[in-house]
Amino acid sequence: MNRTLAVPLLAILLAVAGCKNDFSPQSDLLDLRVLALVASPLDVTPSAGTVTIRPFSYVPPGSPTPLVEWTFCPLSVGAVTAYACAIPACETSSLDPAEHWLRVGSDGTLTASPAAIIDGKCPQLRLAAAQGAFQSVFRFRITIGSETRDAILQLPVWLLPPPSGWEPNLPPVILEVRIGGRPAASPPPLPVNGALPVELIIDPASVQTYVDAAGVAQTETMTGYYYTDAGTFDKGVLTGTDTTSQLQGIGIPATRTSAQVWVVALDLRGGQAVAGPFTVPIGP
Repeated sequence: MNRTLAVPLLAILLAVAGCKNDFSPQSDLLDLRVLALVASPLDVTPSAGTVTIRPFSYVPPGSPTPLVEWTFCPLSVGAVTAYACAIPACETSSLDPAEHWLRVGSDGTLTASPAAIIDGKCPQLRLAAAQGAFQSVFRFRITIGSETRDAILQLPVWLLPPPSGWEPNLPPVILEVRIGGRPAASPPPLPVNGALPVELIIDPASVQTYVDAAGVAQTETMTGYYYTDAGTFDKGVLTGTDTTSQLQGIGIPATRTSAQVWVVALDLRGGQAVAGPFTVPIGP
């Protein structure tokens, strides 16, 4: 059982759930999107020291190279204020030329040292370290021209070793993705105005239990998100370890010969896993 003094983690993807002016479904990739933020580890302890977070974004073909920014806040005000930093002076940006605790790779992957940031910018927070983990906020921002998308990942940062009996959160494990009854790497054609089932299978053994802030044992809720850049899914979000959504061949331009499909598994505590893109040929 994963025991923690912190509240259950949230992975909040802002402008990822399909809130666009044209009210298109969440699953339809029509413009710049952030699909997932995959962190390792999911609990930043003194023994771990650093955390790596890889962003998965959809950038429309032909777009210029996007601008990427990461920020870190050790303690946020909460969801009501869009996770603004409780102590603004503690917030750190990868675009700060003097910054050396947030390192961003060429693919946008972040490597951060949260404890070093706290000690360097907000040492006063050390006084609260004995109370448990800080629910720290990592914000990913990607910009192309006038389009910007934000994604927030909330992870616990322990400045002191976790208590005895504590177990770390682990990400969901995707066992298999099947498209049209076949392995996703070799799917059958998507019929125009027809449909193909897309099945996401998450390993039930990767579902963990944990104790929430009220001391109540909880079981993770596995959730699958489905995305495509051509056609649409009848259901963009499904709950369970074995879920199926129908990829529908509607609204596809005559010039398209294939669709790209992604699936994302979330445990709703910060753990995420991505499979894809899978190329699905478009048939008659």
